[in-house]
Amino acid sequence: MLALVGSRVWYRTIGHGVFHCERCGGDRPYRHRSGRRWAHLLGVPVASLGDTGEHLLCTICRTCYRVGLLAVPTMEQMLVVLLAGTKAAVLAMLSAGGAGSPAARRRGIQLIREAGAPEYDDGLLTAALADPDAASQLPEADGPVAGLRPAIEAFSVQLEIPAREWFLAKVVEVGLADGSLSAAERDVAGTVARYLGMSAARGRDVISLAEEAAQAG
Repeated sequence: MLALVGSRVWYRTIGHGVFHCERCGGDRPYRHRSGRRWAHLLGVPVASLGDTGEHLLCTICRTCYRVGLLAVPTMEQMLVVLLAGTKAAVLAMLSAGGAGSPAARRRGIQLIREAGAPEYDDGLLTAALADPDAASQLPEADGPVAGLRPAIEAFSVQLEIPAREWFLAKVVEVGLADGSLSAAERDVAGTVARYLGMSAARGRDVISLAEEAAQAG
């Protein structure tokens, strides 16, 4: 039976997009909705009783979330920063001394491919290393190359500590592919560690472990 008098919340969509739905466990489309409560008479809204706030509605599972969830990167965004950070680190390491080493170049290309660019080849690497206007080739005040800091920091916020250490070790392997780390390569490794949020001591430990693993192999 229809109530003569009551209240009800009506929603209107104020935006659309893609976000990481925690219930679905992946990237899903959402509707950004704003609610307002209305008093109604015989089912007809007659007076506004005020806003009820905004939320995100997953259009797949219909779960509602706080708007703050938009701060969580989507999988696509995470893959983009992973690739950008990996390219920046590899180019920095190769520019520090291994650009002429076939072994170091192969290791760098492999790492970039594994980060999400399966088509990356030696020609693309050569072009990136030779580009005088590339941000990764210009000196900066607080590190060996410009462009490295924002690329690594954007990537590192998504990583747990073990993943950061794994990434640093992989970058060090690029420098070790043609022999021991040079002073410039060690500087790059230490800078990557710092941008990943590691202490200087922990960065040195991870670099040393990577060197020991390379010698044992």
